Amino acid sequence: MKGKVFFVGAGPGSLDLLTVRAVRVLERADVVLHDDLVPQSIVELAREATVIHVGKRCGHHGTSQDAINRMMIEFARACRAVVRLKSGDPAIFGRLGEEIDSLRGAGIEFEVVPGVTAGLAAAAGAGISLTDRRFASSVIFTTASLARDGRQDFRALIGSGTTVVIYMPGRDYAQIATELRNAGAADGLPCAVISRAGTAEESISLATVGGLGEIASDAPSLIIVGEVVGAQPRSVAEQVTASPTSAS
Repeated sequence: MKGKVFFVGAGPGSLDLLTVRAVRVLERADVVLHDDLVPQSIVELAREATVIHVGKRCGHHGTSQDAINRMMIEFARACRAVVRLKSGDPAIFGRLGEEIDSLRGAGIEFEVVPGVTAGLAAAAGAGISLTDRRFASSVIFTTASLARDGRQDFRALIGSGTTVVIYMPGRDYAQIATELRNAGAADGLPCAVISRAGTAEESISLATVGGLGEIASDAPSLIIVGEVVGAQPRSVAEQVTASPTSAS
């Protein structure tokens, strides 16, 4: 027998947003290495597995990437079915490429089981169509922060007909607003901040780039920027303004 590593997307957090394949793989797993944002209800689907928390979050020390790579290889070489359980989709800002490289270098077989990424769950919860032939023909998923403490240059991303979904924006939305304006975004460009997308604790705040700095939102959150945010007329009950505790 040969061991194998399954990269499984846990989705944004709700148990009922898992794919059927993800559930089946978890139920048959021998070892699960899971990230910090994966809820316990999903981890518990791996009833017969050895479960190891390997999460890393901003501002907190966690398991190093090298250590995670070593564990995957060692467990797979011991003929185990190893699940590398990641929040959202494994291929969206989840270091999947680095982990695949380590397995290929060690000659370990792997499979990727996709999941619902937070950007899609956030748009669904807020009633936003990320593309709309009247307003946006393209979508960009990006992050505010880059490797080695760099910042995203939004100048190449902000443009007519594009929706920009900003993952991991940090807590300083005023800084994001300044960066968007410097990239050419108008103060009146609609945007939405969605916190804990796809979960029971989801909250949604609607604003414009000019009012983005007035919003306070719990992590994890993301920001959707573009005309599609304001495309659909909303009733008074649906309107959410740039207030610190707005929720939907």
